[in-house]
Amino acid sequence: MPRFRFRRPLSRRILLYTSASLLFLLLVTSLTPIISPLPPYTGQYEVGILDLETAVPRRAVHSAVLKETGEKAFELATLALTLYYPSALPSSPAQPWARPWLPQPVSLVGTGYARLVGVRFAPLQALVTFFLWAFGANTVIPGVVDAPVLMGANATWVGNGNGNGEGLGKLRGVEDEGRGLRTMDEERTLPCVVFTHGMAGMSQSYSHYLGSIASHGYVVAAVEHRDGSGPGSIVHYPDGGERYVWHIKLEDLEAELPMTLSELKAAQLTFREAEIQETIRLLRLLNAGHGHLLQNLKPDSPRESLPGFANRLNMSAVTVAGHSYGATGALQVLKNAPSEPMPVNGAIVLDPGKGSGLLNKDVDVPALVIDSGEWTEKQVEFYGEGWHFDVVRKLVDTTKKGWFMTLTGSAHPSCTDAPLIVPWIMKLATGTTLNAKVALEEYISTSVRFLEYLRDGEKKELLRSDVTSPEGPLGDAEKRVKIKGKHGADWEVHVTPEA
Repeated sequence: MPRFRFRRPLSRRILLYTSASLLFLLLVTSLTPIISPLPPYTGQYEVGILDLETAVPRRAVHSAVLKETGEKAFELATLALTLYYPSALPSSPAQPWARPWLPQPVSLVGTGYARLVGVRFAPLQALVTFFLWAFGANTVIPGVVDAPVLMGANATWVGNGNGNGEGLGKLRGVEDEGRGLRTMDEERTLPCVVFTHGMAGMSQSYSHYLGSIASHGYVVAAVEHRDGSGPGSIVHYPDGGERYVWHIKLEDLEAELPMTLSELKAAQLTFREAEIQETIRLLRLLNAGHGHLLQNLKPDSPRESLPGFANRLNMSAVTVAGHSYGATGALQVLKNAPSEPMPVNGAIVLDPGKGSGLLNKDVDVPALVIDSGEWTEKQVEFYGEGWHFDVVRKLVDTTKKGWFMTLTGSAHPSCTDAPLIVPWIMKLATGTTLNAKVALEEYISTSVRFLEYLRDGEKKELLRSDVTSPEGPLGDAEKRVKIKGKHGADWEVHVTPEA
């Protein structure tokens, strides 16, 4: 009798191979040191962290709608952000109560990144979600959720809870009357930084950089943009309704007149500018003592610390900062600054975008522009204006108020958390030659020195350097002189302000 061999159905084989691959990945991620925790912040203060979403006046910045749902693509209804701020809690060797690094639910981000690369097949989207969970589920952002803000020298903390039923005093061994709490050495208010993330980024993608700035005595508001540039976000309406915001591509939109790519970017940047303006308005409300009136629409996020921001913020010292697409957005904000709605005193611009539209050249405040080594070396023709490096150099030089420099050996993602969490993967992907932790320490220390300069006018460390490499990659190699940063990395200084 002939013997027949039956093949397993294709669906069963796919299930078998997929399950085996997932189990192997889980084993690898649990037994090999490819995932690292985020390090402690670099400043003297503990850091409080709070996810916040509030309602704002509802309006659309463009009439385009989404083909998938018919909803307005660029309607601003709520403002979402993450606050990083110096905390009144004392330093402690104990691990603080920390926030998960991945936004919740993880499936939102996994689906968002899958859609971003054109994957609409649900099982494959679930696979992306699993990869995110495997590499990021155990990573936390160091910081005390809803901690009391750093107080002035004569203030007394009166808060008694974190909004989740646990007293902060009980959490960290601090008594409710304020004994043992940290205060500033002098009665002064806290300068503010508003941060705007890059394309396909999220507000928590830069948590170590932003949290470290906060640990030096600054209040940082990292905007979670809903302009269609991120992987995914949920708008939570005051009436309990929700709307999902996914990454937007040109083919996702319908308008009376078909949009061009440049018009899409212009709409996104206008949306971001509106969000930044609303962030400054929110900071003003907190400083005016209206924190107790704000409804936090972010699910499971407390709000007990908000009244403590009253009279603690220096609203005449708001610095806007951004990376990549966000750097382009930060420069755009300066077109209307300083002004009453935009009381911006300076800007930190990290790798200004090469494909995110023309750069605003109407800059009337000091700016610190930092290129990664990768961004400087890989030049592109920039919208008919010349090489990108030269466009940026001329922009900063024309202001007579700013710095332009390159951190050599670093890559475009070096200011994000990714190289800290998965260092070997990022090293292989970017080819960076600079240690990830050293790169971020250099970014942080130089940014903090710039913020101090905005406060007191004193140039310290790298900001005291003369120009060492005026033409960077466009000049002779022997004229590209490097100097050491605070943490031993090499820098090229291309532009400095007039004395």
